[in-house]
Amino acid sequence: MDVWIDDVSTLLVLPQDVMLSGVSISAVRRVMDESLFSDPGLLYATRDMSGNRRAEFMAGRICAARSLRKMGVVAAFPLPGRNRQPVWPTGVLGSISHCSTTAVAVATAQSRYCALGVDVEPLIGPAIAQQIQRSICRDEELIGLERSVPGRKLALTLLFSAKEALFKALFPQVGGFKDFYAAEFFACEARSLVLRLTQDWNSQWLAGKKVKVRYAWRGEDVFSAVYLSRTGN
Repeated sequence: MDVWIDDVSTLLVLPQDVMLSGVSISAVRRVMDESLFSDPGLLYATRDMSGNRRAEFMAGRICAARSLRKMGVVAAFPLPGRNRQPVWPTGVLGSISHCSTTAVAVATAQSRYCALGVDVEPLIGPAIAQQIQRSICRDEELIGLERSVPGRKLALTLLFSAKEALFKALFPQVGGFKDFYAAEFFACEARSLVLRLTQDWNSQWLAGKKVKVRYAWRGEDVFSAVYLSRTGN
């Protein structure tokens, strides 16, 4: 593999015990016929996928396997289980995301963190932004974020990605995804957004709870990550 994206962890200022791997989809597409992708489980999971979808799926899984190796965990590629979510080794929290250009995965010890989520999104074009804005956020949220992140496309892409990372992080605990109005933009800090839950997700994640989402731009892709320590630090 020739195009690992190893600077994203530094850009996001992730803790040293949160392992991240990223790769370009084009690099994976070029080597999809190599023995790396002869794993029976991986081949079975992608048997009905189109070429592009298969490349994105495989890219996410090899990133996951690489992040696990960084932890010292040797395991098969995390394949979909119930609800199509990746099945991680016992004691590991993980999250995978991919778009048309990039895949990324994070992994860490479940004993240290209670939630982990990652997302990557390409910059949303103006036409699509207009189409999807109302499904992602209230006007007030976007106006508030634009005070710190000038430009409708940048702000909307960032908010979309941040909410995706939050929802992925909390999915294992709440047992399902929420719509984008279940969390809202609250504040913008250095390299992070603060999102606030607008409804009770379960008995632990109640309306009003705030969660910090780290973010970083790399070219026209934005990466977002949520990591919540069990100690609260």
